[in-house]
Amino acid sequence: MAYWNLYWVESDGVEDCFVVARNSRSACRVEYEMNGFDPEEVNATKIMRIPPSIEKSYLQQKQREGKESFSWPWYGYRDLLEEMGAEFRIIDGIEEMLLDNTVYSWSSDGPTRLRSIGKKALLELKNNPDFSFVEYDDEDMWQPSQVHLLTMLGMCVARCQQIEFYISHSFLLGISKKQKRKYTTISDLIDGWKSKTLGKLLRSIDEAYEIEPLVRESFNLFLDMRNQLIHGITTSDKYDIETSWGEDELVAFLTFFDIVSRTVRNAFRSSYYASINFGMEYLDSEEKVPKDLLSQKQIEEIGFFIEFFTPKKGCI
Repeated sequence: MAYWNLYWVESDGVEDCFVVARNSRSACRVEYEMNGFDPEEVNATKIMRIPPSIEKSYLQQKQREGKESFSWPWYGYRDLLEEMGAEFRIIDGIEEMLLDNTVYSWSSDGPTRLRSIGKKALLELKNNPDFSFVEYDDEDMWQPSQVHLLTMLGMCVARCQQIEFYISHSFLLGISKKQKRKYTTISDLIDGWKSKTLGKLLRSIDEAYEIEPLVRESFNLFLDMRNQLIHGITTSDKYDIETSWGEDELVAFLTFFDIVSRTVRNAFRSSYYASINFGMEYLDSEEKVPKDLLSQKQIEEIGFFIEFFTPKKGCI
C-alpha cells in the first residue's frame, strides 16, 4: 500500500515549499506544474510519512470547511504541519518552523538555509568526513564530579545572561539626563545598552537611581564574581578542577554565586516588568507595548522595583 508522505520541494530558493505526495516525482510535479519550472529545476526530499490518523482527521477537517473536492497530491500548509507536530516561532523578525529536528526559516526574501538540531545534528556531525580528523584526548574526558561542576557553571552563566537581558531591556533604568541625551528612542537605548559591559550598565543606572544599600552591595559582589566566572575561573590555581581541592573551592564559589545572582536577577527582573507595565500604560507610539503582556504574578513583582530603586532628583 502506498502512503502519503511530506516532501520538502526545492526549486529557485524562493518558491521552496512543502508538498504532500505519494512519491518524490509526484511532489515535484505539483511544484513545476503550478509555478512553471522545468522538471530538472525541482528536487524533492522526503521528510516523513503522514500517519493514517492525521490523514483522516485532516481530510475530515477540509470537508467541514466545505472543501469536498480537496485532494492530494498538494501543498502542505501550516494547519497540516501543526497536526504533524511542527512548532513555530519568530526570531529576529524571521519566522521559523521546527519539524523532525530540522528548522525551516523564511525571511522577506523567501526561505533561508535549513539547519539540523538535536540528535539529527549530532548524527550529521558524527558522519561528516570533514570532522573525521577530530580526536579526543585526556582533557576532554571529564570525571563525574567535574561534570557536576560544569553543569553548575553552565547554570550560573545562564543566570548572568538573564540578568544582562533584564537590564538592557529595562528602559526605565535609563532616565538620567545623560542617557536621555544619548538615546532618542527606547529602541535606541535598548540597542545601546546591549553593547555595554555589565560594569558600564551598572554605572549608567547609578546616574539615575539611588539603590537600596543591601541590593547595591549584592550588585557589586555579583559583578566581581561574574567577572571571575566568565573569564576562566576553572583555569585558575584556586579553582583548578583538575584537583579535589580546586573542585571543593569551586563548589563553594558557585553555590554562593547562585544565592547572590538570584537576588540580583529578581531586582532587575522587577525593573524589566516595571518597564513593560509603563509601556502598556503610557506609551502611545510605534513602541507601545501590547496590553495584557504581564501575568498577575509578574505585576506583583513590580513592587520590588519601587522598593529597590529610588529615582534621583531631576531624573523624572
